[in-house]
Amino acid sequence: MVYILGEMNQDVEILQASTSRQAIQLAEENPDLALILMDLRMPDMDGIDAMQIISSRVATVPVVMLTASERLADMKQALDAGAMGYIAKSVLPKIMMSAIQLVLSGGVYIPPALVQNGGQMEMAAYSQVKLTPRQTEVLRLLVDGQSNKEIARNLKLSEATVKAHISSIFKVLSVSNRTQAALVAKKSGLGVSGDMETTSAVLLNSGPE
Repeated sequence: MVYILGEMNQDVEILQASTSRQAIQLAEENPDLALILMDLRMPDMDGIDAMQIISSRVATVPVVMLTASERLADMKQALDAGAMGYIAKSVLPKIMMSAIQLVLSGGVYIPPALVQNGGQMEMAAYSQVKLTPRQTEVLRLLVDGQSNKEIARNLKLSEATVKAHISSIFKVLSVSNRTQAALVAKKSGLGVSGDMETTSAVLLNSGPE
């Protein structure tokens, strides 16, 4: 993993933790981290629980689950809990690098297996969901990883209006965060064209400019 990250950026600074508590402490001590890669199975605490603690204390740092588990239930649980991606350790290095780059650029990486095979009943439930044309535009940009400010600029709206649209989208989709909204959008095909596929914790710092 360290080798792969080094291939992506030779200037990257990598901090490693062998337990969830160490990862939480490092995240708090380094709030400017670019990314956190967290294993699902940590020795002292469930990786998802640790991720939620980190997100509550350092909300600006995206967390990606990097794990041996390829169970659809684990993928869905992690993404529903707020992970910005779920990467199986068995994937090819180039796919792993692409997934990490996607998250670093503000996107969400959803495993193809979950998109293709997961949640068939949920897709049927979302088939009756109707978004307005403007909500669909906002959702598409949200899936692309754009911030509220960027969405407002691209659609020539105020940030307050964008926030109102996103709140409405969350209610319509019955979700509570952007990751869940992106997952639903991709699985149900709600007019979204954004491409979200192209035992340790690793914390990345972008290093010197």
